[in-house]
Amino acid sequence: MPISPVVADTPNYVLMDGNRRVGPRVVQFHAGIECSPIYGFSHKGAYDKFCMNSQLALTPYPLVKVYLRNQVGAPGDGLKLVAVDAAGPREPCLHAATMEAVLEAQKNRTAHVTAAYRLVFDREAKAYTVEEDSV
Repeated sequence: MPISPVVADTPNYVLMDGNRRVGPRVVQFHAGIECSPIYGFSHKGAYDKFCMNSQLALTPYPLVKVYLRNQVGAPGDGLKLVAVDAAGPREPCLHAATMEAVLEAQKNRTAHVTAAYRLVFDREAKAYTVEEDSV
């Protein structure tokens, strides 16, 4: 079901588990298209809340433009998303922006980014399904 885009605070941080960026597990987006999401946070309070609801020993790290540029420019046509300000690893619904939109928001120093995707938790699959906006 198509959704309308949501405006979210621009994420500036990610959580790391060792040297790996943490992201929600998703089921395949569309036939043949992979989706690679990470969690992104706009401020300390948001990632602190997530850490309190997670069993992993996570470390905050800046969501840097170089990483986003490399992901956006990487070969392949997979969907690369940033789930914004999740309160925990099993939230019923998350809003997500493309890495390209987050990169543009960071470059332009805008406080908000369009989160044109929604991730909905499927309890049976123990993973998120991805829904895109209608625009």
